[in-house]
Amino acid sequence: MQFGSLKTELIYDTIKDEMAALSGGSLECALFPKSLALIEREYPQLSREQAISLVELVSNALSEKQKEKISLVATVPPAFSLKTKRIQNVVEDLIKNAKKSILLTGYSVSEFVSEMIDTLVEKSQKGVLIKIFFNDIKSQVSIEKILRYRSKFLQVYNYTNKEDKMAALHAKILMVDDADVLISSANLSYHGMAGNIEIGTQVCSEKIVKQINELFKQLLFSKVFTAVNE
Repeated sequence: MQFGSLKTELIYDTIKDEMAALSGGSLECALFPKSLALIEREYPQLSREQAISLVELVSNALSEKQKEKISLVATVPPAFSLKTKRIQNVVEDLIKNAKKSILLTGYSVSEFVSEMIDTLVEKSQKGVLIKIFFNDIKSQVSIEKILRYRSKFLQVYNYTNKEDKMAALHAKILMVDDADVLISSANLSYHGMAGNIEIGTQVCSEKIVKQINELFKQLLFSKVFTAVNE
């Protein structure tokens, strides 16, 4: 991390090293003796309380940063060698490993993901709460099983805009256990999972999860989506 000052970079690195040594333990300032000593030596004009406040500020910022993980995911031709994860693998792993909840949006769904659909139904039957948001459900020809097995654990919502026929639910989101989120350009189809060039991000962030949940609460409250009950 670049601060433009060797002093501040040294303090930052020392706090970071002491945090790593705690291995997820308490962030009490008493456990940062090297950092406090370094701050008081380099900035003697600061009081003890100010030095402690500085350690708390940096350690809390580092703690929040460590909670968030972001990685690039992509769909590219099979012959390509990627260091990034492939979207299809991420989608399959997220759904397979879900323990509590799944939020999924589908602009276009095809038979190519029939195994994923089977897994979603099975998860719902085991008590995993699944909410699926479809665009123009009448145009989706590969979701009969999802509709057939709707329940309190498998909730289906539809988006249509009668005033603007060109408007659509175009977002592609998969959120699992209120912890892990995939946001990408890929549809749940052959081209989205294997044929196209698609790019997205996999995010582990409490902040992003809260924002997504709040967004969909607002959309449901505003009746942008209609629950499919028939």
